[in-house]
Amino acid sequence: MANPIATIFCDFDGTITPEDTFDAVVMAVAPQVWIPLKRQLFCFEITLRQGMELLATALTPGDLEQMVNHMGQFQPRPGFLPFLDELEAANMPFVLVSAGLTPLVEKVMAPHRHRLLQLVAAHVTSHPKEGLRFHSEFFSTDELVAKQQVISRYGGGLSVVIGDSITDLGMAQVADLVFAREPLCHWLEQRNIAHHRWLDFDDVSAVLRAKGLLPVTDAETPHAPPLDAKPRLIPGDG
Repeated sequence: MANPIATIFCDFDGTITPEDTFDAVVMAVAPQVWIPLKRQLFCFEITLRQGMELLATALTPGDLEQMVNHMGQFQPRPGFLPFLDELEAANMPFVLVSAGLTPLVEKVMAPHRHRLLQLVAAHVTSHPKEGLRFHSEFFSTDELVAKQQVISRYGGGLSVVIGDSITDLGMAQVADLVFAREPLCHWLEQRNIAHHRWLDFDDVSAVLRAKGLLPVTDAETPHAPPLDAKPRLIPGDG
């Protein structure tokens, strides 16, 4: 796609899906491992990469199979597919970037995979003595999937980030426009990073229209305010 006005970089768990599906399926198979790891991650006591490496060694191929099966109960958040329709009509590419595992993401997104410019997540291989191995071409010292690198690889025009949690913090720090839900909002506010709070993808569309990135609909005017009535913006945000 030549010279898009913007590229959307969107998290998967808790963003495209209505709940954190990675958390749900890991809790279903290995709660005794995941509960302390999640606490350490959210307290920034260990890095995202360390957390995923520790989780991988504790899981078995059978656990992964159960996790994939559990993913069959989940669907994209209402409003997501119409949001993709709007982006396609505006020739705006969409990159799904997840810090989770490719087979879990693909279980939900397979019917819609062709609509994405790229799907990025961690790959999984089995190790005969040490459980599973998670790996990614976008790894960094701190992250198994360094989402900033994904923006550098696939970005065109403005970079628009949509996310909800700790795995989205890095890419939010380098994006031109950020949409966040809790708990990501909390960490962005601590760092004085401009962002719009959002509840559903209609909120995202409304802000993109207000900024001239999507065409204005008949029900809106170019000066219509975003549906997010209380965007968390730092002074000087464009």
